[in-house]
Amino acid sequence: MSWMSKKCLRDSKGQSTVEFALVVPLLIVMVVAIVEFGRLWMTVNVLTSAAREGARIAAISAPDYWRVNNAAQNVLSASQINGATVSLSGPNSAGDVRVTVRMTYAPVTGNIIPRLAALQLARSSTMHWEN
Repeated sequence: MSWMSKKCLRDSKGQSTVEFALVVPLLIVMVVAIVEFGRLWMTVNVLTSAAREGARIAAISAPDYWRVNNAAQNVLSASQINGATVSLSGPNSAGDVRVTVRMTYAPVTGNIIPRLAALQLARSSTMHWEN
């Protein structure tokens, strides 16, 4: 080995440590963001399913708020989502019933992402009343 190649190896000894220290925080932020977005997406899908199930119950029976609420809450509790409120409106003049499920999304990451700290989610479903 020549004198020049030995000097290059000696000078780049801590380079990989510095690169690792610079890249790891970015990778951690990306993984946390992916997990948080996936959780938010799942919550929105469960709210949609709960609203649809509540609207189905309201459409096939006399729109009884307690039956609709129980049906929607069963879907939510199966996914371990708590704190959602269910509202029922209708039947209107067209014979439609509408169920809306609302909740405040609480991210796992806390207040790291300020806009996500108090995100209000609401999903609705409308069906034709069968009676």
